[in-house]
Amino acid sequence: MVALRAWYDPDDDNEPIIVGSTRDLDALLDRLVADGASVEVPPLMQLSRRDPDGWAVLHIGVNGDRGVLTHTGSEGSYVTVNGTDADTSTITYDYMGHVREVPGNAEIPLHDVRAAGHEFVMTNGARPARVHWRDQPKVNE
Repeated sequence: MVALRAWYDPDDDNEPIIVGSTRDLDALLDRLVADGASVEVPPLMQLSRRDPDGWAVLHIGVNGDRGVLTHTGSEGSYVTVNGTDADTSTITYDYMGHVREVPGNAEIPLHDVRAAGHEFVMTNGARPARVHWRDQPKVNE
């Protein structure tokens, strides 16, 4: 397992938070849950691996008892899907002061978000297999 870099701090976006274990990730996810309780737009963080062997980025959003994941790597860009029919609405998340929109059916239970995040950390950036994915549509960037 390698240390991953997390970006989540609208007040200090110059330095990443180092995530070297699932325990580190849990602490960060707990912070998102706590921060999300006091804001109107749910928070989103970025967790990434960039090294000579490749790169991968996992965005993790937390919205109460549910959340969303997007994964981008050499094989493409994907967003979670919760198994409901195609939803044309969007849900807005806040990534360090920037609006990020995801499809309305992208939110999944928070325990699945956490488990998938653990899998991302333990596999050094592989797209988690424990959640359902679809190609990420182009939405407001």
